[in-house]
Amino acid sequence: MIKNYYIVIFFLLITMKVFSQRYIDSVVFNPNLSGVYPKKITSALGNINVSGYYRFLGCYSDMHLQYAEMGAVKKRVFIGDDSNIPQLLMNISGKPSESTSFSTDFYIYTPLTGSTTDYAKGLNLGVNLSGSHKTSIGTFQVKTGGIHWYALSPMTFASNTGYNRFSLFERNPWDPNTGTLMNRYTNYFKNGALTQDSRWGQQAFQGFILEGLHMPRGFSFAFMYGKSQYNGGALPRPNLLSGGKIRKDLNRGFVSLNAITSKTYTDSLTLVDIGYNLLTTQFELKSKQIEVSGELGIGNYFSPTSKGDFGEAIDLKMKSVKDLLPFQIELRFVRISPRVINNNGVFWNSSIQENNTAILTNQAPGSQTPLIPFASSLVSIGQLTNNRTSGILNMDIPLGKQHKLVIGYSVSQEINALSKQITYGHPANNLALSRFWRWNFPSGVGPYANLNKIYRGVYESVSITDSVSAKGFNSIEICYKNSLSILGKRLMLLYLGGFHTVQRSFAVLPQFNKSSYLQSINQQLEFYLELHPKFIVSNYFGYDRIIAGKATTTDLLTLKQKNQIGSSYAIGLDIELAKYVGLYIRQRWFTYKDVNFVLDQYKGKETTVELKIYF
Repeated sequence: MIKNYYIVIFFLLITMKVFSQRYIDSVVFNPNLSGVYPKKITSALGNINVSGYYRFLGCYSDMHLQYAEMGAVKKRVFIGDDSNIPQLLMNISGKPSESTSFSTDFYIYTPLTGSTTDYAKGLNLGVNLSGSHKTSIGTFQVKTGGIHWYALSPMTFASNTGYNRFSLFERNPWDPNTGTLMNRYTNYFKNGALTQDSRWGQQAFQGFILEGLHMPRGFSFAFMYGKSQYNGGALPRPNLLSGGKIRKDLNRGFVSLNAITSKTYTDSLTLVDIGYNLLTTQFELKSKQIEVSGELGIGNYFSPTSKGDFGEAIDLKMKSVKDLLPFQIELRFVRISPRVINNNGVFWNSSIQENNTAILTNQAPGSQTPLIPFASSLVSIGQLTNNRTSGILNMDIPLGKQHKLVIGYSVSQEINALSKQITYGHPANNLALSRFWRWNFPSGVGPYANLNKIYRGVYESVSITDSVSAKGFNSIEICYKNSLSILGKRLMLLYLGGFHTVQRSFAVLPQFNKSSYLQSINQQLEFYLELHPKFIVSNYFGYDRIIAGKATTTDLLTLKQKNQIGSSYAIGLDIELAKYVGLYIRQRWFTYKDVNFVLDQYKGKETTVELKIYF
């Protein structure tokens, strides 16, 4: 009997040994077992990536003198950005396999307007899906889902990148935190540009994109079908954009054929449509000393009241690369017909008013309106408009390791005399002026109803009193950069000068006299001193002088034309709190007065605080 007990106990011990070993194996080798620690991360979870940023932006303004329409309150606190740019943005991406990936995001912002529902959350770019498949004849990629940032060619589907002549003092919402604070300024000195995010030079697109890359004989292609930001809306009637390109890579360059078409139906029966077509050829050819590039095409605009005739679109560049001259030079010729319309390209529409009003009248809820016509706009060099022929000269002149000089000159004339208005900006106080109207983009505001707000800016219009003519435009832009050291501390000086005139007809040189419709002179001077690798102090001086000519509207009281003076002084601090954590403080004092239009004046100060954290 005792022996039987020994046998039972023996078998129990063997059984416990087996099960305990299996339990231990499951703990060690089965990381998915719930409640067991430490866990081992599976390969699937290892393919998930989360990144993003937190951005706080607060603005306090104190107006000593302001426009009457702004009310009696002169001190204001505003939290947030004008365009609902989120305070917190998380990007989530995953890669189930080597050839397939997905991405989505989540945003939160709280503008603190005093409402009990003062918050917003949701998707920023939606849920995107990208997949690629590599074959013997090339790699094929598919992008679909939410919003993708994409570019075909400058004229068909892209955004303007301009030339490297811009102020650094006010940070853009998309500006990154650099490795060190001073890198933001030294990179601009060396390369003439700031590091931008992936959206730079691209447009937002929602729909389906198919690409074929690395195909035989250097060929590639792209096809897109869906909606741009100007084809939105919730109504069921068609409102779509499609485009594509075929590209051939050469030994020293490329050539491509690009096309885009947009169509919007304005009635529920889908019988009345408006839209535009554009077909271009883009090329780039390089030698050791010269680079020739450009884009040539034809386009049209169609509607029930338009014949849909085609017009030309030409953009040609020739640039010296090196060794040809002691400085780099670029010659550029641009001619875009008033018949060529494309709100998704790098040029503004200034010719067809109907393109704005027709869609506004029949616009689907939730969609964004097309770019409104900018009349005869005085633009910076490099910003293109249709209905204009332009010649542009750019020179990048090195003056040693510590000095750089960049000069731009443009002369242009309208093709057809279409508008009796000229629009222009106020660089010295542009951003501060735009903050007078928050959360919307009104037109026809200000004491004389001639101001129109756009994102981070305001442009003003002035009317011409004589007969309509094809106006001439002249611009000179100067950018001087100096990088030096004072008592062992790095200092960068930046000067920006703009000299512009608009006159009745073509002129080779700017006409700085009362016969011109408009004279605009603006000066900006900036200093950036690195007191410590984690602490930078900056200063800004801005000055605008704008004078309207004899053939422009006058004030009802003074019977004189516009005579405007604007100035601005600001001081700033850049502070690195930790790696990828930056605090940016700006204090600005500004004043503006039109000597002859007595209601058009303001004076005040504002403080902005930005905290940005990348993760």
